[in-house]
Amino acid sequence: MRLSRSTFVLACALVAAVSATTADSTTTLRLQMRPSGHFAVENLAGTMTIVPGSSDQVVAVATIHAESEDVLRKISFEQVSGENGTPTMRVIYPIEEYGTFRYPTGGSKFFGMFGGGSNTNTKYAGERVRVSDTTGVLLYADVEIQLPSGADAQFRNVVGKMTAEKVSGKLAFDTGSGEIMMTGLSGSISADTGSGNIIAEDIDGDFSGDTGSGDITLAKFEGEGIDCDTGSGDIRIDASKANRIMTDTGSGDIRVEAETVEFQADTGSGDIDLVSDARIERVDADTGSGDVTLVLGPEASFEAHASIGSGDIVSRYPDAQAIVQKREVVGYRRGDGRTRIDVDTGSGDVVLRPTE
Repeated sequence: MRLSRSTFVLACALVAAVSATTADSTTTLRLQMRPSGHFAVENLAGTMTIVPGSSDQVVAVATIHAESEDVLRKISFEQVSGENGTPTMRVIYPIEEYGTFRYPTGGSKFFGMFGGGSNTNTKYAGERVRVSDTTGVLLYADVEIQLPSGADAQFRNVVGKMTAEKVSGKLAFDTGSGEIMMTGLSGSISADTGSGNIIAEDIDGDFSGDTGSGDITLAKFEGEGIDCDTGSGDIRIDASKANRIMTDTGSGDIRVEAETVEFQADTGSGDIDLVSDARIERVDADTGSGDVTLVLGPEASFEAHASIGSGDIVSRYPDAQAIVQKREVVGYRRGDGRTRIDVDTGSGDVVLRPTE
């Protein structure tokens, strides 16, 4: 296809403008502190990476990106008194001078110039501020934190991806908009994102995950409890061991393969699938519209009751005894009924079956 001269000139101008938005000046700022208790690290926009440190001090390095040397000089990295007096390592942005900061997230700047792109209005350091991938002054920070073991810390990265690897302690990860990825963590771990996926693997201890819009994927967990909540998105837990698993999604599927004692699942619209072993004692599953499939092993002993608006309850265990009320099958009993199962679905089938 041949481009007209006017179209070619416009395309060249757009490419030049895109190149200008990605060009920046950079510098690095370093901050360290010896924590005596709970502390926090805060950044407005960019990436945040948490890795193991080599001392008893927290060492944080912020790589600053700005559209010019003049803007670059207006940002700092300081220890301040944060919420409730918490010692906080905070990237200080010139919010009073610029109301909007541009953080290029890798999306198409071509379409952003015609009104597209993403914008986040938030509060940072007590001030209202806006982060955009298409407008405002280019200024953001990529922060790496080297963390001593056993830390009690909260990490807040308002816009951007968070990554944590092989660290331990009481750790909370929070981003308004961005993905959270964790691997090899131990202790009490929580992750919260307004919009974005949470991906965690090889976690030991307690885990809590919450996302407004996005999926939660957890694999190889071992510990006391799992608590996952999504506004709209799927929950998937694989190859895990936990005494308690609690899952809730507004709209999305819940799929769990784990050894557990107690399992609870609630979804407004979606399927619930559980694969577990004989030690499970309690199952509560509720879906507004979707099927519920429970795979409990060949030796499972259970008493299952189902409240179904439209659908059937089916047992693939040939020796399970039907529980009948008013000529309708409302459940099944097998063995001594050790595992108590209660299922509620507005529309969908309930299936109990052994592993194949």
